[in-house]
Amino acid sequence: MTTDALLVQIRSLEAQLAMLKADLRHSNRSRKSLAAYYGVLKGISDTTEQEIESAKLAIKVDPV
Repeated sequence: MTTDALLVQIRSLEAQLAMLKADLRHSNRSRKSLAAYYGVLKGISDTTEQEIESAKLAIKVDPV
């Protein structure tokens, strides 16, 4: 994988982890399924569409 693709994945995982931690802090120990988080991060990501597309193109050009 290229550096851009890895950075995109890292940012995504960091954002997901932050959302899960915040939810855990504010919950009453009730458990939620992963499906409950679907769409929570929509429009919040620091990753731009251009970064994602450049990572996709780099993966196509330089397959691992």
